[in-house]
Amino acid sequence: TVDLLDWNSLFDSRTKLSRPLLIPNRKTGQLEPLLSRFSEEEELQMKRVLQRMDVLAKRAMEKGVRLMVDAEQSYFQPAISHLTMETQRRFNKSRPIIYNTYQCYLKEAYNNVTGDMERSRREGWHFSTKLVRGAYMEQERERAAQMGYEDPINPTYEKTNEMYHRCLDYVLEEIKHSRKASVMVASHNEDTVKFTLRRMMELGIHPSDKKVCFGQLLGMCDQITFPLGE
Repeated sequence: TVDLLDWNSLFDSRTKLSRPLLIPNRKTGQLEPLLSRFSEEEELQMKRVLQRMDVLAKRAMEKGVRLMVDAEQSYFQPAISHLTMETQRRFNKSRPIIYNTYQCYLKEAYNNVTGDMERSRREGWHFSTKLVRGAYMEQERERAAQMGYEDPINPTYEKTNEMYHRCLDYVLEEIKHSRKASVMVASHNEDTVKFTLRRMMELGIHPSDKKVCFGQLLGMCDQITFPLGE
């Protein structure tokens, strides 16, 4: 678990990382420092990660470009998301600069999107996201089976599509009502692109608003990319 109020102090070089990073001890039920066994060198390496992220975010703001933080396996993702959200809280005050990635093949995708969106509303910063389906299905399921926990992946391709459209629609509704949200639809799925365009028309979101953008790998789906560009 992470105290989000303390997370900002991680960017302060004077803060010892063990203070805000706590995990429960399964035997005692008490919270203990995650990094208590880290050496000084390992703690320094973590500090460098935070400082580099800060440098990248400042550079993106100076250049007026978007910085998108990719997603990884679910067992790494909480740390990545916390770092990204703290960076969003600091740099997305006036416009969307930092984008967090949500993998919609995960069963918890909608809960993650709605929970993080609610935090952005409370704290008054722009919620910006890249939505993807996901890329680590075999690794996720193999690890879940080996370690005896529930498979975090949606059971079928159709369920993943439903999850993607549900998350996307939630963000589009937020764009319509608050204008303090942005989304990259990172998809090679033609039905998803058509769904997005239809919902944008229904909600009155115009391309010139620059709240919705699309992304495909170069050359993978030119039949989708080229019409979007026109």
